[in-house]
Amino acid sequence: MAKNAEKETALYEAVFRLLARGEKMYSVTVQQIAEEAGIGKGTVYEYFTSREEIISKAMAYRLRGEADALSERVDKAEGFEQKLDTLLCFARDSVQAQASGMKVLFASARTLESPEAVCRHIGDAQVVEQLRAMIARIVESGVREGLLRQPPSEAYALMALAGAVFGYANLQHILPGQDDAALREDARQMVRRALS
Repeated sequence: MAKNAEKETALYEAVFRLLARGEKMYSVTVQQIAEEAGIGKGTVYEYFTSREEIISKAMAYRLRGEADALSERVDKAEGFEQKLDTLLCFARDSVQAQASGMKVLFASARTLESPEAVCRHIGDAQVVEQLRAMIARIVESGVREGLLRQPPSEAYALMALAGAVFGYANLQHILPGQDDAALREDARQMVRRALS
């Protein structure tokens, strides 16, 4: 890895260590990020023009890594039900994780800002495309197994599956204390009913 890339990665990881310790994204300073990364504040400005740019690029970096990991886990899962359950559990865990890039996507459903808008803001529409393709593979798996019918459109399939996943992940905050297994089964039922 080139020296510049190493420093940039160190800064990105520093952002997420700060968030994991409870720092708020809107209040993290360049000085805190630099100290956490073990890099001088002046050096930070050789790579980035602002705190916002560091955070945006850190989010894009983390989202790409998480999207890659999620796609790999879903692709390794056997069959539609296991693929869907893998996605649901990943969504739940991401929302609960303090320093998750996916948490921003799932939280966007609560603020009525689309995941695409969030990714555009941080400059990484590639993540949205990767997630769309993964959702299409999950639905195709269900169709091949005869558990789902062919959806009338890609948009319909995305709304059905993403709606259930975002709903399930965010219910952890809206209805705390609910039985997780029951909520996950409700989400699976929503998908099966919408797509069968």
